[in-house]
Amino acid sequence: MADIRADLCQYYPMKDVFEVILGTASFRAVKDYGSLKTWKTETVRLLRAIALTIAETVEVADEEWKADVQAEIKFGISMAKSATKIDELFAGLAATLATLVFLQVGFLPRDHRKVKRVTLSPRNWKLNSVRSVQYVQNEEQKAMQKKIKKLKGSPPSSPAPPLDAQFA
Repeated sequence: MADIRADLCQYYPMKDVFEVILGTASFRAVKDYGSLKTWKTETVRLLRAIALTIAETVEVADEEWKADVQAEIKFGISMAKSATKIDELFAGLAATLATLVFLQVGFLPRDHRKVKRVTLSPRNWKLNSVRSVQYVQNEEQKAMQKKIKKLKGSPPSSPAPPLDAQFA
């Protein structure tokens, strides 16, 4: 089990997420030696930001999906608040975020626990039998995307290979 050290490199990917998403004050709070209490506070803020982002951004969704997302985030916040060690905090956060990813693309496959190993074949992971996800982009959004890319100095994106080819 890891102890929190006065070390910028320790847990740096999460520190970076806090800074990018929540701002420099969040980063500074955990930067060199943030206590467990501080890590818990910033983790709860992150989960609340995710909840608010989903509520404000997802324009079309059924009420059951909205309730499932809210319940998962509420459970994640309760796990964060009750964590007594940093590894418990990260495990709870990872579980919450993994669950949210599956909810975001369709639903959380619960029957998989009935089998020894679920193969990574497309038929096991196409989760659109309950709901479908569709990302749309209007002309105003396309213009904003180009503007943001230009500010970042990003090269124009090339078509992405199919996801199943990337992870096969």
